[in-house]
Amino acid sequence: MTSTPSGSRVLHWALISLVLAYFAFPVAMGLAYVAMVMAFVLGLASWKSIHINSAELKSPLIFSALSLYLLIVVGVGYSQAPWEDISIHLTKYAKLVLIPVIFLLLQFDNWKQRSLYAFMLAMSFILVSAYANVFWQLPWSKTQNLGWGQDHTVIGDYITQNIMMTFFAMLLLEKAVSAQGWAHKLFFSIMTLAAIVVVTQLSSGRTGYVLLVVAFGMYALMWARGVKQWLAIGVIACAVAASLATSEKVHQRVEQAISEARNSEAMEITSIGGRINFWKNTLEMALEKPITGWGTGEYHSQWCAHVTQDGWCQFGRWHPHNQYLFFWMEHGILGLALFIALVASPIWMTRKMPDPQRRLAWCFSALFAVNSLINASLWSSRESHFFVLMLCLVCAGISFQREQDKDMLQRA
Repeated sequence: MTSTPSGSRVLHWALISLVLAYFAFPVAMGLAYVAMVMAFVLGLASWKSIHINSAELKSPLIFSALSLYLLIVVGVGYSQAPWEDISIHLTKYAKLVLIPVIFLLLQFDNWKQRSLYAFMLAMSFILVSAYANVFWQLPWSKTQNLGWGQDHTVIGDYITQNIMMTFFAMLLLEKAVSAQGWAHKLFFSIMTLAAIVVVTQLSSGRTGYVLLVVAFGMYALMWARGVKQWLAIGVIACAVAASLATSEKVHQRVEQAISEARNSEAMEITSIGGRINFWKNTLEMALEKPITGWGTGEYHSQWCAHVTQDGWCQFGRWHPHNQYLFFWMEHGILGLALFIALVASPIWMTRKMPDPQRRLAWCFSALFAVNSLINASLWSSRESHFFVLMLCLVCAGISFQREQDKDMLQRA
């Protein structure tokens, strides 16, 4: 790299911190927090170097992220919630404020690639660990279940691992599609299948099954242009279907989900039955104040006031397992609209980019949209790290084609 002009040493450290954040958040949350804050602070200190194109600041990603956090701050003014609940929301959603700086740092192509590969390296570690955990009890693995078909959650919780592993599988698939030579294509195809099997055979939960179908379905729609592509899609679909069909755990979990959904009216505390009641009651609260919402942090106390059955206050007061209803209930129709704009921002921002970037943007938005129907995507810690950081990355344009550095990178 060329000699750095005045102030660019700080920029280099900001970029290094950013790459570290992308590597750390799947495996070490504490380190990820520190790295993200360092990247943000050092990025702000290098503002003249990263603020090259002011048009980027007018993007729907930055507008919706900052507007949504501003709405959360405004919601403090009319909220009746205790400060303890309000402060959690201000902290949880503070990552929205980091988005402009992170996105601008990712405009440097080489550093964008390094950030992408840092995430993929961390996910490769989780992938290998999940398979190794079948045979050995790994000291860093959260679960210590030996044997095939057991839950082999390595770090964090199985829902977040399945979300990240699903998108990792999409990246591996794109890598296989864009690779030169059959050897590379075969290797990354095998890796894609290995990631799918981790979700279907080596993990608990049903979120991963749904997201796999959504992500691969969207990829198929964006990629298929002829007979060969549709044939490849058929092979992938058969592989996914076979992986699901041969998993006894999948059969048990699906049957359990159907049973829990049918019995949701009984207000039993179950995973699917609980979600149905979360959604139903949160929607009723949202419709009481659909325009302005109840205010920042109000969900927790209002849930307990509205749902009085034994055990349900503690069971449901943390979040409603639906990010759309969460924002609508607390911040009204504007909060809901801004969140939808945030979810859709990769599609808009990559609309003029080459096919690979657009494919992954559509897949990510579909993943984000569907996951937010069944989980609080921006509320849960590791989950929100994934969606915020990947949102910036896909909006900047993910490509496995090697790109030459441009004037922007030389400024670094």
